[in-house]
Amino acid sequence: MSDSTPRQRADETLSILTACHAVLTDDHFVYISGQHGSGWIDKDAIFIEPARIDRLARLLAAAVRHVEAEILCGPATGGLIVAQWTAFALQLPAVYAEHDAQAAAGGLRGDFLLRRKYDSLVAGRRVLVVDDVVNSGHSVRQTVRAVRRANGEVRAAAALIHRGNIDAAGLEVDEYLYLLECDIPEWPAADCPLCRRGVAVNTRYAHGQDFLDARHASR
Repeated sequence: MSDSTPRQRADETLSILTACHAVLTDDHFVYISGQHGSGWIDKDAIFIEPARIDRLARLLAAAVRHVEAEILCGPATGGLIVAQWTAFALQLPAVYAEHDAQAAAGGLRGDFLLRRKYDSLVAGRRVLVVDDVVNSGHSVRQTVRAVRRANGEVRAAAALIHRGNIDAAGLEVDEYLYLLECDIPEWPAADCPLCRRGVAVNTRYAHGQDFLDARHASR
């Protein structure tokens, strides 16, 4: 797969997502950043079949091999899975970042941190930050910052699916790579047209229940 083109990788990725009905549209979702949007990629539909994530990780490995990373790091939980499978394809180690127990201002969960002595594993090494789906870029950006606080050298960020709402500069990296772009707009909660129209928040996917719980607690 190392000689495949970006278009071939994108086409195969879309085929895999379509086959497992992972692309959800025309609904009301809340993302981890607190932003709202009308679409969601159901990552669980991908992850339940190891053959699917194995294939997608091999496609991503082909796209990022030139980065010459020494270790991969992904935000839990989806990015953790993608980082491990992609690292396996590249024959590299992988670690992951996880949420601080304290919720961050403006977000639904705490910032991503490196625990379990993973900070010592990324220190002084070339790191590729990997996620499954980049919505607002919140998880990747927080992971990039966590790696840098641990004195790791972030070479690039990569994802299976790019939602079209952020670029490399917004992720605070020099290079941003992905297999497939699914353009799904998003809005701040205060400006959400779906909220204004009274469209119910989806609580099965994304972070809709967190959003409703936080709104209820603030009353």
